[in-house]
Amino acid sequence: MEGKGFFLGGLLLFSIAAISTAQNHPKSSPKLFVFGDSYVDTGNWPRNVRGPWKEPFGITFPGKPNGRASDGRVLTDHIASFLGIESPTPYQLRNTSKNTQQGLNFALGGSGVFPAWQNDSLTVQIDQFEQLLKENVYSRQFDLEYSSSVALVCSGPNDYSFYSAAKKGSKDGLPAFTEGLVNQLAADLHRINRLGVKKVVVATLPVIGCLPINIIPPNSYQNCDEESNKNARIHNQLLLKAVEKLNTDDGKKSTFVVLDLYNAMVSAIDQFRKGAANTEYKNPLQPCCSKNVEFICSAEGVCPNPKSSFFFDLAHPSENGWNAIFSFLQSSLNKDLRV
Repeated sequence: MEGKGFFLGGLLLFSIAAISTAQNHPKSSPKLFVFGDSYVDTGNWPRNVRGPWKEPFGITFPGKPNGRASDGRVLTDHIASFLGIESPTPYQLRNTSKNTQQGLNFALGGSGVFPAWQNDSLTVQIDQFEQLLKENVYSRQFDLEYSSSVALVCSGPNDYSFYSAAKKGSKDGLPAFTEGLVNQLAADLHRINRLGVKKVVVATLPVIGCLPINIIPPNSYQNCDEESNKNARIHNQLLLKAVEKLNTDDGKKSTFVVLDLYNAMVSAIDQFRKGAANTEYKNPLQPCCSKNVEFICSAEGVCPNPKSSFFFDLAHPSENGWNAIFSFLQSSLNKDLRV
């Protein structure tokens, strides 16, 4: 994770005129606004910095580096496809793209709920969106308030890697840090909703202890770090309670939705293990990339067939891994992500 190197990595206003507009227009296509880290970043990472704009990232899709921390598609691409839209344009590319009316992606690899390895915290990303609203980049009428708008939020792992590496963030230890982190995340979710987004989807922490970077000794890649997984489950339990409270306070049951990334990843890894006998990649925890420079994958160390791996590098699933993970998320989305 980012504490040891490179890791994972909304919203509207309306007027009374929107009511009559909504009555005279058919339901518009969904808009997806994305916030978080490199699990959902599709191009905000700086091009002049080592990382997903450099080889070997993107070698499966689209065949060259495109700002995604994987050999191919990431979680954002799957959610967008589920909604029937293209992946939203990265915020940093908004001025060079004609496709911003289906949403924007503010996520930045290395970011956290709190300022972590990059300067842009989740709060800063939401600030960027709010500023665009003030500039009327998006209509204050039908296009936002009455459309099928969704926010995808995926953030938190970098906060824990930063805490672990720097031993900062709480004088009272990890439990207090976790509580403070979840409270801030809940406040950010509430703010996104208050800006107008119809549905806010927040991902749980992934199965952090099974990320290759956290497996000791790394040469075997056999057993997950159970202490890290236990901490992730505690965080996720607190997040579930926080989301339940947000929905209760809001008076609706489905405004805020939890995307269970943790258990989807556990199930996908187990599935990969069971089918490993028929693949060239026998161990799902062994990353495709065997050579890393400052924890970032080097082109010289990529396995012959990334499509057979589960993890592309030390912290990020491959396209194959994300396909498997999303297959376990889709059933809950069919139930919860009605916009």
